[in-house]
This record gives sequence, structure tokens and C-alpha cells, in this order.
Amino acid sequence: DTSQKNDEKHANQLYSKMPYHGDHRRAVSSVAFAPTESLVSRGRFGDTSLNCAQGSGVVAMCASASADGSAKIWEITEDMMEISKSHRSLPSDGLDASNAPTTPEMGSNPQNLTNAQSESISAPSSTLLQPKLTLVGHYRGINDVAFSPTAAYLATASDDKTLRLWDVSRGSSGDALVEFRGHSNFVFSCKFNPQSNLLVSGSFDETVKLWDIRCGECVSTLPAHSDPVTGVDFNRDGTCIVSGSQDGLIRVWDTATGECLKTVYAEGNPPVGCVRFSPNGKYVLAGTLDSKLRLWNVAGRYGKTGESTSAFNYLNTRVTPTGGKCSKTYAGHENRRFCAFATFSSVNPLRQYVVSGSEDGKVYLYDLQRRLVKQTLAGHDDAVLAVDAHDSLELIASGGMTKDKTVRFWTTTNIPEDEIVSQVETEK
Repeated sequence: DTSQKNDEKHANQLYSKMPYHGDHRRAVSSVAFAPTESLVSRGRFGDTSLNCAQGSGVVAMCASASADGSAKIWEITEDMMEISKSHRSLPSDGLDASNAPTTPEMGSNPQNLTNAQSESISAPSSTLLQPKLTLVGHYRGINDVAFSPTAAYLATASDDKTLRLWDVSRGSSGDALVEFRGHSNFVFSCKFNPQSNLLVSGSFDETVKLWDIRCGECVSTLPAHSDPVTGVDFNRDGTCIVSGSQDGLIRVWDTATGECLKTVYAEGNPPVGCVRFSPNGKYVLAGTLDSKLRLWNVAGRYGKTGESTSAFNYLNTRVTPTGGKCSKTYAGHENRRFCAFATFSSVNPLRQYVVSGSEDGKVYLYDLQRRLVKQTLAGHDDAVLAVDAHDSLELIASGGMTKDKTVRFWTTTNIPEDEIVSQVETEK
């Protein structure tokens, strides 16, 4: 029927590069979108007083961090989104066709467009955006950036062994409000808790630290790992922390007591490059330097193992706990040298993705359930380590390394069928 056809049409919409980008003087190490609720509560939607050359009505804010020691805030407006959706631009070099034939020799990598096909699709020129804010204060590169749940504050983690807290609600650049000192080596990762009163950090000094936002003091130090800590995150209610390390371990901690609740690791113990809780807090997505992403079921401290996960849905809060079981594995991207970010894109129930950076210069979109490479986004000239997905818009941000240094944005667009090139999907 008509409804089913519409669903199928929307399910096959592709992501395309927006004709706007930001830049840094050195490699982009991290990108992060501000939570939607914060913009709504602060009246940022439709605010015509904002100085946006591309149009009024800010629908998204994105922070980027760089090895140049700066963090920048970029604004995406309604006009920019509409213009991007109207462009008949080249969506990527890998497009989805679920019914394409599968042959062993073709493998799981998407096909590339031929030169003739590339020339037949006119890609719009990209406009360099001016950052709404540029935050400078660290004297070495910044590894990670995180918005508070209210988006009033931004945290940065740096190679200068400190974290800094910035007030971004005033709309003007200035000195950091708080400087967090205590790590003895590079600070590699940071996240706010949902209550916005705590900040967690992971460092090359092999520890995880909890900080009081109000006074800047360290309230807890966890001797978490035996190698550098590469990723940290809070679960949805802030009661648990997950940490990942180059020692190959993924650990879940009780925020209040500092007790280690669970330790999991992949076969062969590959170094962990990033960790992120699923929206319901029952699963952890971990990227490892064997070019794989794994989804771990960490719900239930003493859960049984070996239960079926065929009906798995990470948004389903009624999932039965199964302990430390690896539920899904995603492979296709390249990640063996650097710590690349990965995240969930769950805005549209018809398109639930795992989004990953890759050392081949592309962004990979995996079908969450089927573990297939649904699309690859090509638009950077170097490895892509920084990625994030917006929590209410079909909008992705990515950042390129030293030979690229740009922040790119991607959104869904309607592409005529005769411009779609099939890619092969292979079950992992």
C-alpha cells in the first residue's frame, strides 16, 4: 500500500555531504553535537538575533576539537538543512542496494562510482563556515570535546594534561571557567554525567578521574587500566561509567563507589580505541584496533550468558540482561593505527545506524541490526577519526586528520533511482 511504499522510500534515503564545512589549522580530533533539548529550552530554534550568514533558525550546534589546541562551535540553521536537501550532489562512493547479488570475491566493501558516473553528478561547492565561538587556552592539542546536557558548558581534554570547562551559553569567547589539574599524562577522553555536576576523564596515565564541576576538584581516581585510557562514558542515568583502554579491556564502574562491576574483552585482546553506552545503557559500543566494532551486553551484574539476541534492539528498555556477551560485530572500516570514534544514529526507526570513522578517509554507516555496511561517506582527504550523530536530526559530523583538517556535515537527501549505484552487502 501507499504507506508501505513511503516507508520503503524513506528507508532508502541516502546521506549526502552538506555544502558547508568548518576548518582547523591542524588535525580534527573530536566532534560533538549539543543535545537538542538544550537548544529548545534556551530558545535557540528560530532565534533571528543570531548572527548566521546562512540564515536564521539554529537547529544544531556542533563543537570540534583539534591538535591546534582550539575548540570551535559551529551552528547549523534551517536554511542550511533545506539547501543541502535540495542539492543533487554525490552522496558518497558507496550506496545501498539490499537486493544486490552477493559473491565471496566481492567481499563487504562498497563499490566505487566510475569516473563517468562521478562526472554526471554535479557536486556543489562547499562554503567555509565561520565558527560561532573559538575557544583557546590549552597550550597543546585537544583530544576530546563534550557538551554538558544543558549545552551551557563545553569540556575539553588536552595533551597538556588538563581539562577545561568553558561557558558557551553567553555566545562569546573567553577564558575557561575551570581548569582541572591532576592527571600526570595526556587527557584523552571526557564526558559529562546527565546531572551536569560531574565530569569523567580518561588519561594516558592509565587512570579514570571524576571531577566536581562546581569547584574543579577531583572527587575520585580509579586505577582503571594497565595502559592508556582511550575512552570514557556515562550511562543514561549517570550511575555507571564505562572505560576502554589500550590494554584491551572494557570496564564498567559504579559511579558512587568506584567498584568495577564488569570487565569484558575481545578475543586476541585488541587495543580499545573508543567506548560508548547505548541510549538505554544496557549495551556498550567499543571500537578496537583490529578494524572492528563490537556491541557488548553489559546489563545485569550477574546475568546469564548464551541467550539469543536475534530480536535485539538497543532502544528497547525491556531487553533481558545477558551479562558480558558480545551481541554484534561490525567490520568493513579501517582502524589499526589511531583511536577512531563511533556512535549510534537512532533518530529514524527505519534507519538505525552505527556510525564509525575510518583510516581510509570515509565515514561508515552500519545497519545496527543486520551489521551490514549500508553506506560510506567520502569527502575527506585523510583519515577520519572524529564522528558524531545528532540526537534528533538525521545529521552527522566528521573531522579529518592532518592532510584534511576540515569538519564536514552530512544529512539525508532524496536521490533519483537512476543516480543510485548499487553496493554489495555481506553478512558478517
